[in-house]
Amino acid sequence: MKNLVYILSILILASCSNAEVEAVSDVVIVSVKDSNSVQENKPFSNPAIIYGTDFGNYFRTLYKLGKYDEMISFTSSQSINQFGKEAIVDFYKNDLDFGYEIGKPHSQVVSGNIITLNYEADIIATKKVVRIDIIVENDSCKIVLPGNLKNFPS
Repeated sequence: MKNLVYILSILILASCSNAEVEAVSDVVIVSVKDSNSVQENKPFSNPAIIYGTDFGNYFRTLYKLGKYDEMISFTSSQSINQFGKEAIVDFYKNDLDFGYEIGKPHSQVVSGNIITLNYEADIIATKKVVRIDIIVENDSCKIVLPGNLKNFPS
């Protein structure tokens, strides 16, 4: 019986690259480290997959719900340093028009550390391409605002 337990432990170890086997007298303890746990700790680091949606739609939902403080937490430090938190919150509250449907990103272009998500949107019965620049800072995607806030999203 003891040999059977050890054989099963070895088979489990062979099937799981992250398994650790520990024998304590007649009991064998097998613990498996989840290789997906790294992604679970960083749910906002992939712009294409954030809680079942993508970053552009997640940010648009924050806008539609009026969660401006959360929008600031998803704004790049570069943009915050350039404009200041108060000016950005004022822009999000009063000047940003981001309530239209953008669908899923059609493509993304990486240029250096900037990722541009390209969306097709239907704005006032006109098909347009909406581009949102993001950067990954501290394991989270963040919006990079253009030099002129009136041009966001482009």
